[in-house]
Amino acid sequence: MTPELQDYAAKMEIRDLLHLRARGADRFDVPLMRACHPLDATDNHGTYQGPMHGFLDKLDEAMRSGPPCRSKMHLVANALFDRRGDDIFVESYHVAHETFELPEGVVDYRIGGRYLDTFRLIDGRWLIQHRDIVYDWSRVLPEAPSFWGAEQPPGLVGNRTDADPLYRAHPAARGRLPGAASNPSGDAAMDDVQRLLDKQAIAEVLYRRARAGDRSDAELAHRCYHPGATERHGTFDGEAAEFIDVVSWTRPKPGSPIVGMQHVISNVMVDFTGADEAFAESYHVAYCQMTGGVDATIGGRYLDRFARRDGRWAIAHRDVIFDWSRVEPETEKFWAKHPAADFLYGRRGETDPLYAYVPRGG
Repeated sequence: MTPELQDYAAKMEIRDLLHLRARGADRFDVPLMRACHPLDATDNHGTYQGPMHGFLDKLDEAMRSGPPCRSKMHLVANALFDRRGDDIFVESYHVAHETFELPEGVVDYRIGGRYLDTFRLIDGRWLIQHRDIVYDWSRVLPEAPSFWGAEQPPGLVGNRTDADPLYRAHPAARGRLPGAASNPSGDAAMDDVQRLLDKQAIAEVLYRRARAGDRSDAELAHRCYHPGATERHGTFDGEAAEFIDVVSWTRPKPGSPIVGMQHVISNVMVDFTGADEAFAESYHVAYCQMTGGVDATIGGRYLDRFARRDGRWAIAHRDVIFDWSRVEPETEKFWAKHPAADFLYGRRGETDPLYAYVPRGG
């Protein structure tokens, strides 16, 4: 493996660890959080400054004695890397969605910030030696009605225990980090390069499936699944093709309640379970403009079983997990403040600006 590829592989391993550390916090998987840091790691977390494992002890205590936390979701993006001797310094952006049951009622927090992390290579694995948490913006919101109400099957609703749907679908994810190689060479190095390529191919399937839903492009949606693939999505449990064509609004048809939609995908974590099989957990936040002057925001995860058949990675089974949601009255649009501006507006269909550059279904 060339030095350039080794550097890229290190960055991708670090990116994966950032996502796994977020998973540990969101699922309250304390052993997983501990596994992301060496024993002498340190932390500067606002009111706490000291050993990282001491901070995790306090988190464990707060979870048992503090106000109940309904949900947490840390979306991690924008990672920049800076070599500093044997260490790597990383600035990464995050947006945290948290819901707590307080004495005065249920409260939603939105916190935007950055992790300033020093990563160190320890026994062949990059771990977080020191972390500073930087807070850039935040909002405190009162409880809002849920998007799914009481209709969502309990088995597809996220929680912060070992009963979360993730651990039923992929028990090996609890409390562990996937394997990591230490400067491999020869065939092992080529295998690692192939895995990097496989992860990218899987991520692009996830992105295309989001595009398909947002642009109401059913043909593209079908391409993201293998024939006969299955899906559990709300009250639907059956073949993904039926969900795309009949149940959902991905195939254009009259009466759609959706005016506009955007699925933001982040925190893609891939665990290879065989030469041509992988389990992927990815985070999403869906922003939906609905008819009747209503906006819905839905935070959740995709639990996908991928397979490579005839050289193509695609989804063999998908569970759609709902972690939190808000339904609120529509507000004034940003672009209404600038009526003279010539904006390009997103559309659900072939008139979207995207299709001046790429074909439908592609």
